[in-house]
Amino acid sequence: MRSWEQQVQAAAATLGIAARGRDAEGLIAGRRVSVELSENQDHPYVFVHGWLRPPLDLGLEMDRRLTTLGIVNAVVTGSDDLDSEFSIAADDPSRTGDLFTVALREHLVALHRTPYELRVHDGGCTLSEPYGSTDEAWIVRAAHSAVQTVELLDDARVGLRAAASLAAHAEALRALASARGLAFASVPLSVTGRIEGGPIEVGSARAARGRHRITARASFETELGLGLAVRRERLLDGLVTMLGGQDIVVEDEAFDRRFHVRVDPRQTDRTPALLDPTARVALLALDERAGPVTIDDRGVTVGPIAPSIAPDTMVWAIDTLDEVRARIERNLLRGPGGGPYR
Repeated sequence: MRSWEQQVQAAAATLGIAARGRDAEGLIAGRRVSVELSENQDHPYVFVHGWLRPPLDLGLEMDRRLTTLGIVNAVVTGSDDLDSEFSIAADDPSRTGDLFTVALREHLVALHRTPYELRVHDGGCTLSEPYGSTDEAWIVRAAHSAVQTVELLDDARVGLRAAASLAAHAEALRALASARGLAFASVPLSVTGRIEGGPIEVGSARAARGRHRITARASFETELGLGLAVRRERLLDGLVTMLGGQDIVVEDEAFDRRFHVRVDPRQTDRTPALLDPTARVALLALDERAGPVTIDDRGVTVGPIAPSIAPDTMVWAIDTLDEVRARIERNLLRGPGGGPYR
């Protein structure tokens, strides 16, 4: 008789995913699935996870109830089976209730009746067997069920409105996406595509109950290859620099005071030309008006962006971020300047 670990490995081979000892992970029909073998009170349990990318931003937690007496969920799915037999919680009950489309409800009820031990959350779903009697065939079935669950969650999120704290920004970003031919999504709030300078990505993520953070990134077309690292100056950076740490000076008092700059020591003479006066003014403005700015060899990032900033400032920040990225790429081709260490 096969051991539990052998069952996982055999199922992984059937599914075409990679097994690593007791666990397995890979893509099935383009969806990330993982299999986890865990010991619980001296009894092995197999958990099959279907992962939703990007995760939802609802704060969703849906688990089977241990008791159904006198408990009413704030989140109502519209299915008597789900509402009575599962505990369902989220930040915004109304918005989360809209996630449970007819197709998703019917699928989850069918899974529960199979029976699977079912959990649904922002990151996707987890399936296990309540009595711990799993084998290779069960793991294979559960993996395909997890894929179907994640697909239905992905379909259902399309109809949801953005989180209340991001509502104004959602309208501004939707208009921007429409005008520039960018992809827009509301859960989580995101804009992706290309504008004049190249690839741009704006995304939100749930930070805590009812709280979300937004990050915007403009990626370079190719990596700079300079070992570049720019970020806000920190409290102890001055001491580290005194002890021999690197911080490149570009002879711009406001910029040098605000940002800590490092590069490959062989590339220090290129930094002032790379971060020219126009780029520095824009970076200072972004850091002041939108949020902390960082630069590496792959792109320029602003974030977290405070949800309290005005929607038009959000649009300005995206355009400015794209301009900075394009300017740094152009400056890279212009050759070295000069620049001492602090």
